[in-house]
Amino acid sequence: MASKQAANLTHHLTSESTLTTVAREMKYLWPFVAGLGVSGYIFLQVGLSVTDEDVKNSKFSNPNKH
Repeated sequence: MASKQAANLTHHLTSESTLTTVAREMKYLWPFVAGLGVSGYIFLQVGLSVTDEDVKNSKFSNPNKH
């Protein structure tokens, strides 16, 4: 009996389309995806705002100069 249930479970998992699986899992993963997107945007904006002048004047990138 247990092997028949395992076979049905395996068949169910392999017959489901990828799009159906993604749509079902996005119900639970959307906060993670949204947070990752917001965090990535913030880090990108901060990284792009650093100029060559900032790097030149930084005590972290030029430790012997200060």
